[in-house]
Amino acid sequence: MNAVRRTSLLLSLAVLACASAKQASAESFWAEKKVYSAKPPIRSACLMPAEADLVKLGVKTSEKMPKESADWSRGLRILIWTHLSAAGIATYAATDSLSSGASYPDIEQATQQIQQKYDALSVTLYKKPGQIEKAAYTLGDQVAMLPCAANSDVLVFIQGAGAIPTSGRQAMGALAGRILTEGAVVYITFADAKTGEILAMIRFHNVGDFLTDPEEGFATPLDEALADINLGSSRKIERAREAASPDGH
Repeated sequence: MNAVRRTSLLLSLAVLACASAKQASAESFWAEKKVYSAKPPIRSACLMPAEADLVKLGVKTSEKMPKESADWSRGLRILIWTHLSAAGIATYAATDSLSSGASYPDIEQATQQIQQKYDALSVTLYKKPGQIEKAAYTLGDQVAMLPCAANSDVLVFIQGAGAIPTSGRQAMGALAGRILTEGAVVYITFADAKTGEILAMIRFHNVGDFLTDPEEGFATPLDEALADINLGSSRKIERAREAASPDGH
């Protein structure tokens, strides 16, 4: 039930982004003071599997897009993995046993339990993100069950939702004097890998063709947000951004 409510909340935000094409991409972020001050610094991260849901909005109904959702989830995870690495953060997969010797079924069960706990917490987390700065949220030390927790400073959760209006829905919006386009919202949450305390969260609203190329839609605001909350090396983030730009500047 909590996961359903979380998905509903995300999709509602995506629909709002879809209905208002004023800004192509916008980011917001919240973090504890110790993240801004890098005391202690965050040098390693363990990525949970990404969860991203897409719906096609018709005139009267909406339709889930399972294949496109799976592809977008993979694209977002690759994007965030790549940019965390570019920021100088060693990155691991939550499903990797590393040197622990843990079996895949055990790791999968632990991953699911932690994800379910995050899903339940995210309902409040997304509504009141400002409380992150007061260290108000935690997943508990159950997160340390993951083999990657021993090598990681933070556990990273990636969740998103996108809405794609049909031509009929767009025509209906035009008649009402509104321009409708594709819209998405993505949350990246960082939890202490040992205690489960929520340390920081980044939120993106994207309007436009976010699905074809997640790098195009989210890369620049992601790098800016990482630099703003002082996660990783700002100099490395800036160099990576310059290297990715067409003119090298």
